[in-house]
Amino acid sequence: MNNFKHLFDPTRLGSMELKNRIVMCPMGTNLADESGMPTDRMVAYYAERAKGGTGLVIVEQTVVQPSGKWSKLAAGLWDDRFIGGWKKVTDAIHAHGGKIAIQIGHLGRSTNLENTGGLQPVAPSPVPCHLSQVVPHELSKEEVYQFIEDYLLAVKRAIKAGFDAIEIHGTHGYLIASFMSGKTNKRTDEFGGTLRGRLRLPTEIIRRIRKEVGKDYPLLMRIGSVEPKGGRLLEETKVIARMLCEEGLDALDVSAGTFSDIEWEVPPYFFPPGFNMMNIEAIKRSVDIPVIASGLIHDPDMAEQIIKEGRSDLVGIGRALIADPYWPNKAKKGRIEEIHECIACTRCIDSLIGGGSLKCTVNPLVGREKEVEIRPAEKKKRVMVVGGGPAGLQLTSVAASRGHEVTLFEKEGVLGGRARIAAIPPDKYRVASVIRWLETEARKRGVEIRTGEEVTLQTIRALKPDAVVVATGGRSILPDWPRITDEKVVYADDVLLGRAVTGQKVLVIGGGTVGCEIAHFLAEYGKSITVVEMLGEVGEDLGFIPKPLLLERLKMGGVKIKTSTKVTEIVDGGVIVETEGRKEELLGFDTIVIALGYTSSSELYSQLKSVVSEVHLVGDAKRPQKIMEALTEAVEVGTQI
Repeated sequence: MNNFKHLFDPTRLGSMELKNRIVMCPMGTNLADESGMPTDRMVAYYAERAKGGTGLVIVEQTVVQPSGKWSKLAAGLWDDRFIGGWKKVTDAIHAHGGKIAIQIGHLGRSTNLENTGGLQPVAPSPVPCHLSQVVPHELSKEEVYQFIEDYLLAVKRAIKAGFDAIEIHGTHGYLIASFMSGKTNKRTDEFGGTLRGRLRLPTEIIRRIRKEVGKDYPLLMRIGSVEPKGGRLLEETKVIARMLCEEGLDALDVSAGTFSDIEWEVPPYFFPPGFNMMNIEAIKRSVDIPVIASGLIHDPDMAEQIIKEGRSDLVGIGRALIADPYWPNKAKKGRIEEIHECIACTRCIDSLIGGGSLKCTVNPLVGREKEVEIRPAEKKKRVMVVGGGPAGLQLTSVAASRGHEVTLFEKEGVLGGRARIAAIPPDKYRVASVIRWLETEARKRGVEIRTGEEVTLQTIRALKPDAVVVATGGRSILPDWPRITDEKVVYADDVLLGRAVTGQKVLVIGGGTVGCEIAHFLAEYGKSITVVEMLGEVGEDLGFIPKPLLLERLKMGGVKIKTSTKVTEIVDGGVIVETEGRKEELLGFDTIVIALGYTSSSELYSQLKSVVSEVHLVGDAKRPQKIMEALTEAVEVGTQI
């Protein structure tokens, strides 16, 4: 019995019947090949989401011309040769009882020459994107009309490939959105000048598609509620939404942001859950067709509340379905505690920007659904896992799933390791869900968990395991400086855990993620903070999207930052540093916080190699790494035991 009757109430979009109100938002994957063709990995990725219970899967933006590619591995629909590849995707979705739509678009000014293979980005006017800063080619009227034809041809191909619906990409500052915005459209012909002129391109595309597909075929459009730098604000969006819907749309899919304000397009953990809902609700009151809401709607209870209150007709679930493709089925069965939550870290975006395929911090199998198989072990073993952080917990689940008898030891009284500390800085609370989920999975699979027990060689000899996995985590780097034991010197982890208290004026040594986050944490309590970093900038290991937001918060908190500054000695009330070859004293601090990161800790592993025939080393105990790398490594090792 579940409490989500509104969320799982069937509905319709045009003539399309959906089994529930859950829509997978279109998100790039880089799972096409370099020609733009869908691969078997892409087929498996989308099929898994349909298998997990999603009512409507909207696949990533597919481009109508090569000049609109958002990546070298962007999927295409500009030629008939793509039909067969997309047919494999639609067949896989239909085999699991789902419906599938394709998002058709063009990146416009927001791409670059590397993505397009040397083709110049195009736009209504030569106004560059704030992010790419490439001056685009201003489309002639003839070229604009050719785009209308190309959109229509792409729709015809999509229908031949078996798609149940079409979504026109009209947001995020891409081609159509840039025509709709007065900030980017400076034209004076029929495709600019006035609001109706700026809407002529999307209007003509909708009209032509509707004429081609008839009145019953479902046609959706995605628009942004607000696009602060590259588009418009809410009141104009409400008018635009109404005008476009009158042209024959069956549903409006509402997101936010542009490439120029990407933190709105892909909101990181600094944004609150459902941050876009007030805007979406206002837009819904302006139209008379179904609306799909999106924007950090990760919790089934929130999704149910949105539908129940009539604030939206469907909910768009994005990265939460990357993190856990079975989110819908688990919610329907009331197994909420088994949902692996998205932590809004945006590592998925970092993986795409780097040119790689889609990855996820909390889901090591994303994009590898058919490559990594957790099969029963040929020989059942007694497995001992030492360390209850993310790597140790993940490995226990994999090993237990294969039939091994698994016992996990954690010397602390609680599980989580360094991930528990990572959840403490401001807005990072979602990280705690990783540990909660991993523990739930381990216990569900029969893993025996012993906390508050430190493992020794005697413990291992008494248990007589067939295999031992050392996942004891890392330790804070301890610099070899004079006066390092001064009582005014504390470590970032101890401050976050409440084991150490700082004074009012604090010097933080280290400007990586740890240093920036402890500075943010202390600044929120009104402390006066100075950060010193030996590199040329702080936050080099922060994610692409969170980094500027965190640095802005440090600035707002009055945090002083000194880069290219190397600490050589700790003295009373401060430090001696070297800056550009000059020595300088920084004095007058009540507390010095060491935040230099972590180093591996593998002493137990070295001792065990002569005691147990099979020993593995994973996570920070092997090398300092982030949660995504630790979980991935744990899965790979767990399949080998």
